[in-house]
Amino acid sequence: MASEGTSDDGGETWRSVGCQFTPTDEELLGDCLLNKVRNLPLRIPSGFSIPEMEVYKKSPWELMVPSSYLPTGVSYCFVRVPRSKAKDNRLKRKTRGGTWVANGKPRHIPHQDRRTAIAGTRRSLKFFKDSGDPRKKNKKDSSLGLKWIMHEYRLHPSLYPTNAGAMDGGTFHPEHGN
Repeated sequence: MASEGTSDDGGETWRSVGCQFTPTDEELLGDCLLNKVRNLPLRIPSGFSIPEMEVYKKSPWELMVPSSYLPTGVSYCFVRVPRSKAKDNRLKRKTRGGTWVANGKPRHIPHQDRRTAIAGTRRSLKFFKDSGDPRKKNKKDSSLGLKWIMHEYRLHPSLYPTNAGAMDGGTFHPEHGN
């Protein structure tokens, strides 16, 4: 948590140097995502917020929300999950500039309080920019000098309140290199 206050002259708010929001997977699921779907206060530093965004309607560089609480190049958000069809489990991961493609299988994350129970999953996705060439339909361009990675967090279905809609949490960061 951040240590905050105001200066002696009643001026601007200050925060302890070096305080950052760097939660574990368990904390993201339990303190953030679970509390969000249950309409409970998020356990995050005061003065910091996690926005709700339409991730699949934007390019990754439009998703970055700079904050002094976050390491450089990292951003967090809540996402309402778009489905391909009403009763389909497949997600629409196409954006206006490319596609988020899953890397491997989801990793199970244990419940914070009960190590034998599963709180949810974490899946890594990589952004592939559309090639822009109409002759190369559905071809993705991964030759960008800067690659984007998203970690998608999803609660176990048993943890959702009956009246809550599906929501995921995501973290975004650029990965330098080819």
